[in-house]
Amino acid sequence: MALTLILAGCGTAAPARPAAQAPAETAAAAEAGAEKEETGAAEEGAKQAGTGAEAGAGKQENASGAQAAENGKPAAEAAEGTGTGTEPAAEPDGTPEEAALTEEEASPSEEEHSEYYNMFRYAFRDQTMPEYDDCPWIPVRPEAPRKPYASVTQDNLQGRWVRRYKEEKGTVEVEDILTVNGNTGRIECYKNGERYVVWNGEGELTIEDRSYRGVCPELDLVEYHPEDDTVLYYCTIYVRRVEDDKFYDGGQLDYWYREEPEDPSDQYLYDTVTLDALQGVWYSEYEDSAGLYQVVLNVEGDRASIFETVGGRISSTWNGEGPCSLKLESYLPGRHVPELLIGMENGPAGTGQAGIYISRVDEDRFYDAGFDRWYVRIYDDCNCGEEEEWEGNRVFTIYGGNVRETAAGFLLKPAEEDAEELLLDADTVLVNPETLSSWKQGDGAVEWMKRLASEEPGDVGPSGVYDADVTGNHIDRIYGLYWWD
Repeated sequence: MALTLILAGCGTAAPARPAAQAPAETAAAAEAGAEKEETGAAEEGAKQAGTGAEAGAGKQENASGAQAAENGKPAAEAAEGTGTGTEPAAEPDGTPEEAALTEEEASPSEEEHSEYYNMFRYAFRDQTMPEYDDCPWIPVRPEAPRKPYASVTQDNLQGRWVRRYKEEKGTVEVEDILTVNGNTGRIECYKNGERYVVWNGEGELTIEDRSYRGVCPELDLVEYHPEDDTVLYYCTIYVRRVEDDKFYDGGQLDYWYREEPEDPSDQYLYDTVTLDALQGVWYSEYEDSAGLYQVVLNVEGDRASIFETVGGRISSTWNGEGPCSLKLESYLPGRHVPELLIGMENGPAGTGQAGIYISRVDEDRFYDAGFDRWYVRIYDDCNCGEEEEWEGNRVFTIYGGNVRETAAGFLLKPAEEDAEELLLDADTVLVNPETLSSWKQGDGAVEWMKRLASEEPGDVGPSGVYDADVTGNHIDRIYGLYWWD
């Protein structure tokens, strides 16, 4: 198995806007990670930072480029092998101007892209991170609210689960196999070794919280056919609790056990994780006690470069260029995830490898399974800093008078230009409501907003900065309401 150099870290918002949330990493965790081999025995072990002490031998342990590398040595001003300026470029028209350009500068592909795109594309070559205000918005993956069945989450269910039993008076051997990857899943059923027609399929996985009824969550696998607007439900499983190596089926009153197949590639549905899907330029960020980490990944063909700054300083670890490939690697016990591996040939990082675990690739983003955060694709016409483009976590400002009551609840009009009104209703969940101003025990979202809106003149009322999850124009969850200075 390849040894990799991997970023670690977590963060809260940069002063201008919030960065992606990732599991917390401290300096103590980095020091501990330096002494820990990559055994995969626990998730934290997979995320520990290393020292990179073996980098000279090309055997860097799983480590944090963020926390292993700030050793005070300045990075090179430009990557080795990206053009020295001493060799003349090709001369298609024989002009002296062309002869004065390097091959990189003369490339017609640079002219095909916008200046904005090229800032990111050549970040490694130029050893310069684009200004923060020019960087795209990184979506946040917040923790789900605590529930009675807190262990039943998509994260805990990732993997391959098998249930075997006998039916028809013990004459029929039944094997059920559930495979979960991200928000997709596959169900397979075999009876006496033959595929059973009814319980076999693949589709989107959802978990319905039914704790308000006093019963365990419901896991559904759904396949949707948009061409005829029909939905096929492949299976429903009632899950009471999920442990490391098994989960309890509340419907069948039996356990499903985590298993690895002989061929790990059969374990997950990683159809989207290919080098073709990863072609292009990607950006990610997070913040911890060391500062704001910014990362630019550029994949072109079978080569890639990765460039990182920490609090504006160039990292000497995640900073290199070389051949790239995808390999299915052991991430946690019983779980394999595709890893993008970059062999460091050029750049201040020298030898070694950088690795990113990738659970899925969407058109405009991919998910880093190792550190629970997103990379977003850089486009020529990227609208940066406009968080309202993302479905999911949003931070928006409400001024006085921009909240009105309706029959369904309240409509909040964010201060951003051309922003649509957002609906807060009885389905809106208040996460940690005790931290919200004017909230009282027993208040739901509507009651709380009504209390805010009815405050005496001169008080702030519903005005402030809201941290919320939004789908369409519906406010799903509210994490905080803060006041500006």
